[in-house]
Amino acid sequence: MSDSQPRFRSLELAACGWSPADWQRMFYPEDLPGDWRVSYYANEFACVLLPATAWENPSVQATFWQAEVQPDFRFYLEITPQLLQGEHWQKVRGAVEKYLSPQVEGVLLTTDTAEALPSDWQTHFPMHVQQPNDWLAVMPVNAEVQTAVLRANQPLTPQALRQIFEHLQIQAGHPDVILFLDVPWGTVEHLRLMQQLYGV
Repeated sequence: MSDSQPRFRSLELAACGWSPADWQRMFYPEDLPGDWRVSYYANEFACVLLPATAWENPSVQATFWQAEVQPDFRFYLEITPQLLQGEHWQKVRGAVEKYLSPQVEGVLLTTDTAEALPSDWQTHFPMHVQQPNDWLAVMPVNAEVQTAVLRANQPLTPQALRQIFEHLQIQAGHPDVILFLDVPWGTVEHLRLMQQLYGV
C-alpha cells in the first residue's frame, strides 16, 4: 500500500437529515412533491443521520420514514442534551423503539450524553461518541462501521477535501467509514470524485 492510499477501504456518503444545506434545490427535482423526498433520497443513499432537531411529530414521522424506505435502509440517530431534556424526548424514544429500532444502526452523541441515555439503548445501539473539535467519532466496540459528521456552510475547496481524506487515512480506526454530510450539494459531487481517486 502506497502512502497515497487511505487505510480505510470504503467511504459511504450520506446526509444529515433528508435535505441539508442546498440539497432541496440542487439534489431533488424541482417538481418532486415533498412527501416523495424520503423515498427519492433512499433510492440514492443507503442510510441517513436523523438530526436531534428532526423530531416535530415523532410517531407520525417515524411511521412515514419506515414506510418510505426499504428494510435494508439504515438510520443513525443524533442525540443531544437538548433532545434528552426536551419535553418530547419520551415520544421520540417511543417512536424509535416502536417503528425504527430494527433499522437503527447507531447513535451519535457526546460522552456526557451517552451516560444519560436509557440503559437499554446503551446496550442495544452502538454508541458513536463524538469528541470536541473532531468530526470523526470514536469507533464503538460493537459497530461494523466508523462514523463521521462533516458540516460546512460553503463548498469545500479541493485542498480541504484532500485534507479530509488524509485525516481519514491517519485517524480512521476501522476500514469502513460513513461520512454524514451537512454541506452544499456541490461538495458531495466533489467528494464522489475524490472517492474515485482514492479507490474508496
